[in-house]
Amino acid sequence: MSHDPYALAVPAVPKFAVHSKDFTDGGPLPDTAYQPVSTPPHLSWSGLPGDTQSLVVTAFDADAPIPGGFWHWAVKDIPPAGGPSLGVLLPNSLGQRKYIGANPPPGTGTHRVFFCVTALSVTTLEAPSEASLALLHIMLIPHTLARGIITGTSTPRD
Repeated sequence: MSHDPYALAVPAVPKFAVHSKDFTDGGPLPDTAYQPVSTPPHLSWSGLPGDTQSLVVTAFDADAPIPGGFWHWAVKDIPPAGGPSLGVLLPNSLGQRKYIGANPPPGTGTHRVFFCVTALSVTTLEAPSEASLALLHIMLIPHTLARGIITGTSTPRD
């Protein structure tokens, strides 16, 4: 798959920088970001809009061989000066409230995992505790100020 899953995201908003100590944009994810360890990579950001009240962080494998891709992680209500550990976890594609490490199936090639940080105009996103990732993204629309993305790659460990 070669498309950018965020190319059609609404609203079209300014971008800010997302960084990681664990990988470079477009580079391979660290071994710890794979199953069974499943530790999310370090993320930081700069250039947030001045009126940012909270952040949402998601991790999405756009190349997973299933319709709709695979959501590894979703965290909302992160303070702008904090990190994902200070936010509220939402269910990932497996229905679990945690980061699920990369585990591409054999024969599926290199996968791109998009770590998206969305700056919001509200301190708390009123998403239900069992909100799907689709509902989360719909609820982001009226509150999104800016978005930053860093992409890591994962390969099957066969």
